[in-house]
Amino acid sequence: MLIGVMVLNYNGARWLPPLFEAIAKQANESLRVYLVDNGSDDESVELTRRDHPGVVILRMPGNLGYSMAYNAAMSHAFADGCDWVIWANNDIQLEQGCIAEMTRVASESAVGGVFGPAFLEWNTDEPNYYMRGAHPQAIEAMQARRRTPVDVDWVEGSLLMVSRTCVEDVGPLDPCYFFYWEEYDFCRRARYRGWKVALVPSAIARHYAGGSTQGHRDDRFQRLKTRNYYICTLTNPYKSWSRNCIDAVHLLLVRLKAGAIRKESPVLTELAVFVNAIADWPTIRRKWRRDQSGGQPPRFQGVETPVNVEVIGGSQAKA
Repeated sequence: MLIGVMVLNYNGARWLPPLFEAIAKQANESLRVYLVDNGSDDESVELTRRDHPGVVILRMPGNLGYSMAYNAAMSHAFADGCDWVIWANNDIQLEQGCIAEMTRVASESAVGGVFGPAFLEWNTDEPNYYMRGAHPQAIEAMQARRRTPVDVDWVEGSLLMVSRTCVEDVGPLDPCYFFYWEEYDFCRRARYRGWKVALVPSAIARHYAGGSTQGHRDDRFQRLKTRNYYICTLTNPYKSWSRNCIDAVHLLLVRLKAGAIRKESPVLTELAVFVNAIADWPTIRRKWRRDQSGGQPPRFQGVETPVNVEVIGGSQAKA
């Protein structure tokens, strides 16, 4: 089983050396490592070519965001014969055996579509924000390093392993999400079509959280995250369109109330984000219909021809 480890990167040269070293220590000879570079202008590409010649560099023509960059990269990984791919942020760290444990579980599951590790804080051995907030029921299993996967609604996209057959069935990441909520949307579509989505408690990783967006305006990314939250709420295939609309309005009211109490997120800003999210409601409604019927999203939104990816270096050997 050949696994493609795809490290998404934008001006993250500081994070790459320790991550590539950690991947090289995973004791898995069936890895093909890719740097999915989103048009970096720092030394990311040069550093990788110089110090990690086994890594295949897939250089995007610009910053395509999370979904489109990984969609383009997956086409190359699958063409290279990868049976599974791992989407990895550059600001993650792997504990010994992390990939081996996910691979073991993947090989034992006939309907396994998406698997992810359990996460610890970056500098401590405590469960991180994702585990505490999204999957507290899996913390005990993580602490005991149990080898049985725990079914979950979604796996955080900072480190996520997905099968080729699942991608071919469910379709690519939806390009309507430039950044944030794209992995939740994918996992939801996978579950809707009967694929298993689970955490592997014995596979441990750490996520710095925010390392990929350091140096960028926090308010811009917060607005993007909120916008995508509304879109994700509106396109839930498990519910009717009217129910989703009610849920989206309820979410708006909850966020307005919470922002007023904390004296954060001014009313006009939140309303502007909500209006931006629903501005193209016919497209959102079509996505909901497509997801409910099991249709696949367009691979590249607004692009009629495949993204021109520059392939640099690399070999079949483990990085």
